Amino acid sequence: MSNIHVLDEQTAGQIAAGEVIERPAGVLKELLENAVDAGATAINIDIEGAGRTLIRVNDNGRGMDAEDLKLSVLRHATSKISQFDDLASLHTFGFRGEALYSVAAVSKMTITSCMAGGSGNRLEIQGGTVVAQSPAPALPGTTVEIRDLFYNVPARQKFLKSDSYERACLLKVIEESALANLNVGYHVRVNGRDVYHLPAGTDDFRAAVLRRAHQIMGEEVADNLAYKSFEELGLHLFISPADKLVRVRDLQYIFVNRRPIDSKTVQQAIYKAYQNARQPNYFPAFLVYMTLPPASFDVNIHPQKRDVRFEDEHAVFGNILHCAGETIFSNGRPIQADVSSPQPAMDLPPAATKTLATPTPMETFAANTSQPQTTPLFTLKQPVQQPAFVPAPSQLRETEEPAAYVTRPAETTGAVRPDEPALPQEVPHWYQGPYHYIGQLQRSYLLFENPLGLVVIDQHAAQERVLFEHYLDLFEKHAVQVQKLLFPIHVDLPPSNVESLLSWAPWLKTAGFELEPFAARTVLVKTMPNIVRFKEDDMKAFIESLAGVIGDPTKSTDSLKRKMIAMLACKRAIKAHDAITAPEAEALLENMKKCKDGMHCPHGRPVLAQLDIKAIGKLFGR
Repeated sequence: MSNIHVLDEQTAGQIAAGEVIERPAGVLKELLENAVDAGATAINIDIEGAGRTLIRVNDNGRGMDAEDLKLSVLRHATSKISQFDDLASLHTFGFRGEALYSVAAVSKMTITSCMAGGSGNRLEIQGGTVVAQSPAPALPGTTVEIRDLFYNVPARQKFLKSDSYERACLLKVIEESALANLNVGYHVRVNGRDVYHLPAGTDDFRAAVLRRAHQIMGEEVADNLAYKSFEELGLHLFISPADKLVRVRDLQYIFVNRRPIDSKTVQQAIYKAYQNARQPNYFPAFLVYMTLPPASFDVNIHPQKRDVRFEDEHAVFGNILHCAGETIFSNGRPIQADVSSPQPAMDLPPAATKTLATPTPMETFAANTSQPQTTPLFTLKQPVQQPAFVPAPSQLRETEEPAAYVTRPAETTGAVRPDEPALPQEVPHWYQGPYHYIGQLQRSYLLFENPLGLVVIDQHAAQERVLFEHYLDLFEKHAVQVQKLLFPIHVDLPPSNVESLLSWAPWLKTAGFELEPFAARTVLVKTMPNIVRFKEDDMKAFIESLAGVIGDPTKSTDSLKRKMIAMLACKRAIKAHDAITAPEAEALLENMKKCKDGMHCPHGRPVLAQLDIKAIGKLFGR
């Protein structure tokens, strides 16, 4: 008896569906591509139940007659190609003829279509089987309704994520399609609520892109995009200048012949174009439009046609690098950032009596991208590096935060009061006391003398570590007190980011941040942990950053917790070039001694370097 047998059509169809669609967003992507390929200039999209219940796409494209309607849901049926060689001159999005067949196999589908001047027809399919065909109103265009997605594939349903996450994926597909197809209008409703109304562009390309970017990426990002066009690669490039980078990395779009793609080649070329001008944890927003001969790239390397392979990856990288550098800096090449000149000292009042001002995001950027660096005279045992962010208060009382960012010794050094018995403390291996404070180097590094020689401490990294461990301890003990805001803070984000953020809302509430949706692109922050006491601008910046790292809701809550607490520590930290008094420096050293890891900031960068006195002596021939 043979062990090989031919699968029945239903099973084969369900397997094929798995190759094309993983989640509701995959269904929507295929339907939108079909609508655009049909010449639609207006597309209406309705989503219910995060796409599980309903995805409806209505377009005003060419439509189909009764015969084409029946053929459209057959496997390998397509109007895009007729032979393999056609792939070398492909100008459409879909071409395999798998989409409708695959979606129909795992849903209850209804297609209504009519060609201009013809009669309308309707086709109903359940689980890949046609159950009804009937006349329909003669409304030009096509409407596809997908209901009860994966109803007959329970295993696939089980692997879908939260409604918020699936909606975020759906909205991301719409945003990419809208940015790619500027001459198409999009009207999007989610659970009956208008999310997007994007009229078709009727003006020049640059204006049309910027209008869409305003609506999708936000006004602040769109207003700051630099633009240049180049003959190489038929390139139109919209990109953040070096001083207008953002905290999230998902405002990056790449289109080849209007097809949204992922390309490490293009992304890394753009990142390299910034050279030393891009600080860690800040990212460019960009829109890259390329027009290439179809034969110069291959979109047929993945079932979802998301990845492409360029015929000459090296040439693409080089061209993008050059063009991005010219757009960013307007000098024809990527600049080398000058980091050798020290910044002038800021005129600050004595830290022992005055509260340090909260820096603006731009001041934070300037402080971090202009760290003075000099050629080392000797090699450190552990090199001092400037971290991505800057320092935080020393250890705080559990229920309140001091007025000044640099904490006072009486509150945080752990000094024993006369009425308290002394407690034994384990000294970490790196602590080689006694220490004598010498002073600050360029208001960024603290200099101490100890029996081994000279100790250099990055004041930012040290305070960031102290605050990180304090916050982490509070969160793990569930000892974080919550402060209700008198006036909720509105934070504007792209709708897909809003949905991603809301997918974590229940967990964020346990961490002290109560969020709720306000509009399609706005969330309200109603509470914050009492330990942070953000100003409004700081809170907005923190939520924007959080939305960029929030990721998949199935990821570890412990991983997210550590990321979030590290971000809180960064946001509450004093900055490089801030003055610090001798008592504050000594208090910081004492608090480092209490840390579980006093040698590294939360991002893994070194906090302290020991310069051996013998090595110093050798510099002078001793």
